[in-house]
Amino acid sequence: MAPVKTKHRSLALAIFAASVLAAASAEADSPSPAGIARNLAHGFASGDYLRALGASALRIAAGFTLAALLGGALGILQAAFTPVRRLCGPLTTGVQALPAVCWLPVALLWFGRGESAVLFCVVVGSLFAVALGVRDGLAQVPPLLRRVGQTFGLSRWSQITRITIPAALPAILAGLKQGWSFGWRALMAGELIYATAGLGRSLTAGREAGDANQVFAVMLLILFLGVAVDRLGFGLIEKRVLAKRGLASA
Repeated sequence: MAPVKTKHRSLALAIFAASVLAAASAEADSPSPAGIARNLAHGFASGDYLRALGASALRIAAGFTLAALLGGALGILQAAFTPVRRLCGPLTTGVQALPAVCWLPVALLWFGRGESAVLFCVVVGSLFAVALGVRDGLAQVPPLLRRVGQTFGLSRWSQITRITIPAALPAILAGLKQGWSFGWRALMAGELIYATAGLGRSLTAGREAGDANQVFAVMLLILFLGVAVDRLGFGLIEKRVLAKRGLASA
């Protein structure tokens, strides 16, 4: 009988807690599917969300491109030169583990409030993940493949473009994908505080207005854009790379 009584007490407590939460949410401005849909429709009809999407897309494109170039160069240097790898390797790994929000005070101190601060957050959020992917991808190319290129008399440039890069490409793509993900998070964090336009700023505007429907609507937009880039961008590229290696259907 004791287990039954305990079960009934737990059920009663759960019902009581649910009733309290329901009463509290009824008094608060709680989101609803219809309210979120109306907010999305109004935001796109007025052009507010299109402008926010455009501003965020431009920032992530600029910041991630710069991070890919700098991170790629850093990764190549670490893979090619042992002293550089010993000096910068642990630092790269450690800095890459820092949450993006840790860079917000640094951005404010160095650049103040504005576009430069947001761009800085995106770059440092992405750069080190890209560097790790490039470094590990190049370092893990089997020496046997390099010897094959030498056996066939390939030039140094041909060995790099036809053997080394294709062999390292899966790891490089993984680093780019992770770097983009970190950069996207850093962008939202920066826009929440410093930007005058963008999805992060729209999220802040919804919070300041106490509009839960807008907050959840913008969160859906952020989620949608992130999934779209992952599936339609990196996903398609990864599929082609794996298909060439016979690891996935084309």
